[in-house]
Amino acid sequence: MPRSAATRIRHDLPVILFLVIATALVYGQVWDFDFIHYDDPHYVRDNVIVQNGLTWQGVRWAFTTTAMANWHPLTWLSYMLDCQLFGPSPGAHHLVNVLFHGINSILLFLVLQRMTGARWRSAFVAALFAFHPLHVESVAWIAERKDVLSTIFLLLSMGAYVLYSERRDLKRYLLVLFFFSLGLMAKSMLVTLPVILLLMDYWPLKRFSVAQPQMPARPDPIEESKGKRRRRGRTEQKRQPQEAKEKDQTRPFLLMAAEKIPFFVLSALIGMIAIYTQQRGGAVVSFTQLPIAERIGNAIVSYTLYLWKMIWPSGLAVFYPFPSWSSLEILASAALLTAISAGVLRGRRRFPYLMFGWLWYLLTLLPVIGLIKLGDAGMADRYSYITLIGPFIALAWGARDLAERLSLPRFTLPAVAGVVLGACMIVTYVQLGHWRDSFTLFTHALKVTEKNFLAHSSLANAFVDAGRTEEGLSHFDRAIEIAPRLMVAHYNRGIAMNKLGRTEEAMMSFRRALEVDPGYPDANVELASLYLQRGDADGAILHFGRAIRTTEPKPKAYAGLAEAYILKGRPDEALSYSLQALEGQPANAKLHYNIASIYIHKGRIDEAIRHFQEAVRLSPDYAKAHNNLGSALMLKGRLDEAIPHFREAVRIDPDYKMARENLIDAQARQKKTSGR
Repeated sequence: MPRSAATRIRHDLPVILFLVIATALVYGQVWDFDFIHYDDPHYVRDNVIVQNGLTWQGVRWAFTTTAMANWHPLTWLSYMLDCQLFGPSPGAHHLVNVLFHGINSILLFLVLQRMTGARWRSAFVAALFAFHPLHVESVAWIAERKDVLSTIFLLLSMGAYVLYSERRDLKRYLLVLFFFSLGLMAKSMLVTLPVILLLMDYWPLKRFSVAQPQMPARPDPIEESKGKRRRRGRTEQKRQPQEAKEKDQTRPFLLMAAEKIPFFVLSALIGMIAIYTQQRGGAVVSFTQLPIAERIGNAIVSYTLYLWKMIWPSGLAVFYPFPSWSSLEILASAALLTAISAGVLRGRRRFPYLMFGWLWYLLTLLPVIGLIKLGDAGMADRYSYITLIGPFIALAWGARDLAERLSLPRFTLPAVAGVVLGACMIVTYVQLGHWRDSFTLFTHALKVTEKNFLAHSSLANAFVDAGRTEEGLSHFDRAIEIAPRLMVAHYNRGIAMNKLGRTEEAMMSFRRALEVDPGYPDANVELASLYLQRGDADGAILHFGRAIRTTEPKPKAYAGLAEAYILKGRPDEALSYSLQALEGQPANAKLHYNIASIYIHKGRIDEAIRHFQEAVRLSPDYAKAHNNLGSALMLKGRLDEAIPHFREAVRIDPDYKMARENLIDAQARQKKTSGR
């Protein structure tokens, strides 16, 4: 190993160890956190395909599904791998999120260090990223795996691009494109990476200027004496006129942009896929529901609020209801953003890192700022995960220059950095505690926000799951009072009513959810199931049919249609829908049982035996499956194989009269056959 490389590793290792140990200390408490009643059930807890682990069917589903109104196959595969390795419990999923967050912090440090040569400023930015309270949501929420996973590939893309800028060749270029592609398959928010690469060309790589050296940047103040800093300042002042003379040598911007064309094409493609899937999934709010003027006003204020929360991270919540901003608040925010932009533009030559950091902030936040509105939130802490990297860089490099201008003592910056990071770690540790379970999370959200209908609805779900249904109903009612068209609250209220045996009220809640969205698959499935329980096959077929005509049809809907058609005496349709249901639930013993029963009716005994065998393999205590498998084997004359299944059915259910009679009959036939 070259001496310079060994020296660099020796100097970087303490920073890396600090990031690893401190991240573990701050975030280690998540190992016993629970799932959250907000997206976690759909992503992991109740997702049968994910809980089956890595299977070929699961891989195919991950790359073709638009569940949760997103296309992010790598995110789905990461959940499946967790279940494959650690099982479905939430602790492992939480710890993997923390692992990815720690990797991101280390990668950020290494990439910045490679780009700029400024070890301690890079370390400060990485530590701010690791411990800032605004990042708790992305790390502590299992459903936000896409944040921490996609950022790994974002930073790997940046690192590969730094290597490419040092020696341009096709392999390095394709490596950048490869990491970028993986990042987009984890979260589409990374569509802004081509612009980030252009910002890197401007600073710190300085590829726009032929005369400017690309690497390295100046060392940190801690690595040099005060006298050297002053001499370097005089050298820079002498160099500035020379830089002005070399302006005509500036590498054309279009040349740099042309280099990014494949990246822009890929971004455009994934962007269109994202918009399409979100529209199909019903996540996009139409302009009739929310006019463009309100979107722009909220975007302007949100840009300001994210900056304020970066400086003073208090009142953080999992969900912020969309507010109504006054004209004065919008104008004040617009004035502040304009003033910052003007100042950054004016100082772009002397302080290029300010331009880099500010444009990073504005551009990376743009896809989620709300101009294309998704859902009911006004803003979200998770959107700041990669966005705040830009302001962190501007802060670190700006503090360094300010300290030089004021001739502050050498210990000032390290002392201030230590105080800031210590405060962040304390606040993050406290904020993390709110994510322990749904009760703590949504109770806290109700304390720090107003009219938070989603917090009421999610807290109600937690109460219902804990068996405290009556308490849950009061929160459902409050959520519906605030947002009468919140279909998920109507739907979950129907689930709660059904648990209490109040079927009529349950059906009414499901119908109200369907008034908001007639194609809502979950509400259609539950309402159809209640019709099926009543023996109303036509009502069940109507609503199960609506559920399978959605972007993400439910296997339960296909299974329900099969049962409804059995009730109507139409075995062909019942078999067709049962087989379709089996594609989504291959480990469903009841589906195998139903399919086998239809095959018996159609006289296809061998196929019936195969599905009865699978049913008892999946559910060894399935008495009816054992009995019917025995009956099918008897039809084929396989008495020796049939008798053990009849015995097993009787053992499981001693009162199972039909199984006992079949056992007696089979034993008599066996005796008669052996007597011959």
